[in-house]
Amino acid sequence: MGEPDLQSHNPQTHKPQSQALSYEQIYRCPACGYGELSAIALMDVFACDFCRHFFTANLQTQSVQLADSRQPMAWSWNGHRWRTAYQANTAASLVWGFAGILALLPVTLIALSNYIFPPLESLESSHFPLIWSGLTLVSHALISGWLLAEYHQWPWYIASGIFYQRGLAAVLAALD
Repeated sequence: MGEPDLQSHNPQTHKPQSQALSYEQIYRCPACGYGELSAIALMDVFACDFCRHFFTANLQTQSVQLADSRQPMAWSWNGHRWRTAYQANTAASLVWGFAGILALLPVTLIALSNYIFPPLESLESSHFPLIWSGLTLVSHALISGWLLAEYHQWPWYIASGIFYQRGLAAVLAALD
């Protein structure tokens, strides 16, 4: 009996081979990052078993595009994982700019008014404007983060929304 080849089972020396995008393989979903993409029988379309999105595939360019969304979102397959396909889109720049303004402009206005009209030092609540500025920054940053997550449809955001909907449905079903 021969010795087993231990080198082929060593994960440090064994590199996974890159695989081309094909309808016969199963891939991790690029949209939610949680589910698995598999081809639908008799169709040239992938579907995710978790987020239920449909993807059209271009096997020549090794890319998929979200088919059931108003936003044109695409990912390219590099043999191991998905990469966001570059899209020359000025809307993304506008959304990022609006989110930055939404987060910083109200805080700047409150801080500027606190600087121009400082509170009286004799009052116990003289630190209130600083607390108010901090709360304004946090709340507007959260709103801006939500806006960016809605626009970009980041996988962690999609997966957390699906988990929330399923958990809420389970709680409501338990109450009935």
